[in-house]
Amino acid sequence: MKSLAMLKMEKNFVAVVEKGNPRQPYKHYNMKFLISKLDEEVAELSNAILEKEGIEKAKKECADVSNIVDFIFEKLSQEETTT
Repeated sequence: MKSLAMLKMEKNFVAVVEKGNPRQPYKHYNMKFLISKLDEEVAELSNAILEKEGIEKAKKECADVSNIVDFIFEKLSQEETTT
């Protein structure tokens, strides 16, 4: 059984290394994109739970939601220091 932190790290590693996503997405994407991605990930989490796709799938979706929340937090922090 993996912790949320471990699932998040693995997903971030795959996103950067295998998918070519930016290492610091909060610097690359605007807030509108991040909010849109959060909505998408929350919908996937809800679907995984409601459609009973399995606990492991739902936990992975939790990691996705948590990662996006982290990116939004960092984007807000970045904007805070520039204003």
